[in-house]
Amino acid sequence: MKKVTYIISAVLIALSSYLFTGCVDQIRVGDGFLEKAGGEDVDEDLIFSRKVYTEYLLWQCYEGLYSPFKNCYTLNAGLIEALSDIMHSELGWDDLGRMFYTGNLTAANANPGWVQSRFAFISQGGIQNMSNQSKRSIWNCVRDCELLIDNINRVPDMTDAEKARYTAEAKIILATKYLDGIRHFGGLPIVDHAFKAEDQLEEGRSSLEKTVEFAVRLLDEAIAEPNLPWNLPDADLATWAGRMTKASAVGIKAKLLHYVASPIFNSDTPYCTEQPQEAVDLRQVWYGNYDVARWNAVITACEQFFQMNDANGGYYRLVEAATQTEDGYRAAYRKAYRARGNKETIVEVHDRVYMTDWDQAPTNVWHSGACAATLDWMEMFPWADGKDFDGQKYYGQVPAQKDIFADRDPRLYETMVVQKRNLKYQVYGEDNPVQMWKGGEFKVCGSDWACKPWGFPTYKYVLDLGSDDQGGQGTIDDEPIQVSYLRLAEIYLIYAEALAETGRNTDALKQLNIVRRRVGLGDIEVKNPGLNLTSNKENLIKEILRERACELGFECESRFHDMNRRLLVNDFKKQLRGLNVYRLDGQGNRVEKPWSKDSGDPFPTEFEYEEFDIQGANPRFVWSNPEMWSNKWILAPLPPDEINKNYGLTQNPGWY
Repeated sequence: MKKVTYIISAVLIALSSYLFTGCVDQIRVGDGFLEKAGGEDVDEDLIFSRKVYTEYLLWQCYEGLYSPFKNCYTLNAGLIEALSDIMHSELGWDDLGRMFYTGNLTAANANPGWVQSRFAFISQGGIQNMSNQSKRSIWNCVRDCELLIDNINRVPDMTDAEKARYTAEAKIILATKYLDGIRHFGGLPIVDHAFKAEDQLEEGRSSLEKTVEFAVRLLDEAIAEPNLPWNLPDADLATWAGRMTKASAVGIKAKLLHYVASPIFNSDTPYCTEQPQEAVDLRQVWYGNYDVARWNAVITACEQFFQMNDANGGYYRLVEAATQTEDGYRAAYRKAYRARGNKETIVEVHDRVYMTDWDQAPTNVWHSGACAATLDWMEMFPWADGKDFDGQKYYGQVPAQKDIFADRDPRLYETMVVQKRNLKYQVYGEDNPVQMWKGGEFKVCGSDWACKPWGFPTYKYVLDLGSDDQGGQGTIDDEPIQVSYLRLAEIYLIYAEALAETGRNTDALKQLNIVRRRVGLGDIEVKNPGLNLTSNKENLIKEILRERACELGFECESRFHDMNRRLLVNDFKKQLRGLNVYRLDGQGNRVEKPWSKDSGDPFPTEFEYEEFDIQGANPRFVWSNPEMWSNKWILAPLPPDEINKNYGLTQNPGWY
């Protein structure tokens, strides 16, 4: 009888229910998604002896979908987006501060113990230690998916249609793991069959092209499956929101092709020329040339999505504002990225029900502010009319002649907490006014520094926590949440970038403006005529990347991956900044104390804005020594222990 060392909480639940009660409750992918449990040897024949056990295996595949907030995917509670220019961590003991900001990361120290090279290539202890859930690698989920694909036909109480649909779902999940791996490592070993925990990986590293072809083939097979629906019926969303669909497969194909068409891989020169170069020579970390056909393939995938969506009644659409007001735009944007079962999200990940169910990483975002937004990110958000932000001219004025936080892109207010002058917009939680100035009292944090070390507490996902010593209630648990792995707004932006890359600026602007109009912004080429966006390809691509940071920042570290794939080396090296806000009295003097409505004084309306270079306990090594930057950081190192097993794994350029 076959045995597999298979760590699957659902199967354990099923077995205990079967052995002790004789029945198994239905577990939903929606709000009833599974919690982790300890592991033990599970009989493979038993897993595929009944439909309900096989479904638990499928749910375990879903559990392997990437979320930036799962502790098993974070850098010792550090968030990967804080390697980009829109966030920075002050935590100190996370891997960001200890290994990345210092430049101390090496191939040798990047995988054992608690440290990992952005994304775990292998579980701690190797393939044989798949039971270690603290750092789930690519291959945990790959094995789960392949196990289901290889064995589902054995299940006696499933229909052929159910088997076909579940197989298609597993193939889509499998393709996402290859997308995750490509973004961090480049070409990967192709695993097209189930392997046991005691097995070693046997396949050598494939070229980037073959890795992409494998993932695309999985997606095309899912798209062609008649039993896989384009979307879930509305009646099923409460129970099944989060399951993969044909739309998921087409969308992920566009997202994958978009990444590999970018300059990181699609270039006449490799992204890094440092030794070792074996992976370069074997075309495992680039295609070996530039070919515009790769951008045309992205266009084809996007158009396939739109055509199939139209053929299915236009099911997927942007969440639009109920009222054309700042509050209406904010509510629409929040629902789009955060609410379960909305018709904009194409792939949503459910790893918790409510925000407060989350583990240490989101806590570090909010309570301690260890990972917080930068001034660089704040400045990316345009004015409310759609004109690019130019408020830097008000920095240093005493008092500032303009409220730089008023009349801004509504997404700014859904992304970070800022100091407006109008008290109407500053009430937070239980009549708790935002006082972001030095010496102000921001009660959610409990101190002047906490949760806003660079001047801007994070709002996206966590919202107004409110559960502090002051007794505020907040809205953090107002509804079950999801993490958007892919939503329709990103498809529009992918399409826009591919069109721009092929010289179709006017068509690209149409797609870009669709996303902007959802939050009331004017057409970008009209509001910014000096950029010549209808003819200037370079400027247009820069604006698309800025728009992606505003729309998608902090969602599955979108900005970090954009900086890598576009080789934005100067943005990696630049000194990041924060902003001090000072409350002023009528004579222009700084008043570093809180305001109270009981004082009888009006809410402060005069401020001074002072930008500063982020330093603190966690400066990035490139800030003081930009010449020390190496393009090796664009991809992560692979574990030497795996390379030394001699099954054909190679090291990425620059890493030893």
